[in-house]
Amino acid sequence: MNKNKKPNYKLRRKVAKYVFIMLILLPIIIINRTKIFNFTIYVPNMKYSKVIDSMFKANYNKDEIKNTLDYLKKKKKINDNTSNYILKLNSKGYNKKTIDFLIKNLNKSEMTEFLAKKYNKDYEKYIANKLFDYSKFDRYLAYRKDHKDLSIDDTVWQIELNMDKTYYDDSELIEDPDNILVLANKYYEIPENYVPNDLVEMDDKYANNQYSRMKLRKEAYEQFVKMCDDARKDGVNFYAESAYRSYSYQKSIYNNYVYNNGQAKADKYAAKPGFSEHELGLAIDLANVWTITTKGKEYAWISKNGYKYGYIFRYKEEWENVTGYSAESWHIRYVGSDVAKQIVKKNMSYEEYYIKYIKNKKN
Repeated sequence: MNKNKKPNYKLRRKVAKYVFIMLILLPIIIINRTKIFNFTIYVPNMKYSKVIDSMFKANYNKDEIKNTLDYLKKKKKINDNTSNYILKLNSKGYNKKTIDFLIKNLNKSEMTEFLAKKYNKDYEKYIANKLFDYSKFDRYLAYRKDHKDLSIDDTVWQIELNMDKTYYDDSELIEDPDNILVLANKYYEIPENYVPNDLVEMDDKYANNQYSRMKLRKEAYEQFVKMCDDARKDGVNFYAESAYRSYSYQKSIYNNYVYNNGQAKADKYAAKPGFSEHELGLAIDLANVWTITTKGKEYAWISKNGYKYGYIFRYKEEWENVTGYSAESWHIRYVGSDVAKQIVKKNMSYEEYYIKYIKNKKN
């Protein structure tokens, strides 16, 4: 080893210089690491929405947002309109999720309309709802203004149910009344000529056939028989006092209510023809000599076990504002065991369940 060899001071100075630079840059890199790494990773290869996502996660300031958008325009990933919308929405205070939804779903005129609205934090809650439909935005706002006790989520699904419209007059015609899960109420109308093609006659053991032989759809009847038999093993008896009704029969029932009680009361206690679940062949009014009441053992047994056979109580007191009918402790409806189990577990009206998990296929 050569002991007389001089140290390489030039190399040492160069290393020291780089170390000094790194000591200065390292804190800057650490503080801004999210911005730096997200930007370099996303911009060259990803869609603009991913870049915007990265930008919001990095908490870019106004100038940084503008620089990012200018870069995206240069790369032809967005146009001037998109850039302007993002800047304006961001300046109003809207979050990334809201901006992303509006950019993807609103046309130019809708965006202009939305930008003219004063910022409201509730708007983001509406947009975050899975059922949100921008075309119904003004309906949400107007409905909740008249129903201040409603949550935003309840407002959205009730508008989806058309509850802001005039029942019966603004009804929606049911396209597939054969579907076991169809909803029939004051806003969803059954075609006048509809008759279920799988109706079966009910045995005297399970129905009051004194005046005419009752009918029910085959699947619903089979499960009703099982339910009655199992209930009787537990010492609980009930049978059908009313089941399937034709359009004309429902019309006579409704007109009789109107004649005896007036229009307003009739609409609380009876359905207009074309709007009754009985016309679907899936509903039953129960009795055990007398009408079933909430205090009776029949009601208690069905509340505990009915879902196993696919049956639910349709008109509970706590749902009157949704169903539009006074509570009926004797009226049950067949929806199948899987759905009935979920409805009982969630403790929600069939209207709410239908809108959230059937009509919009969220289940």
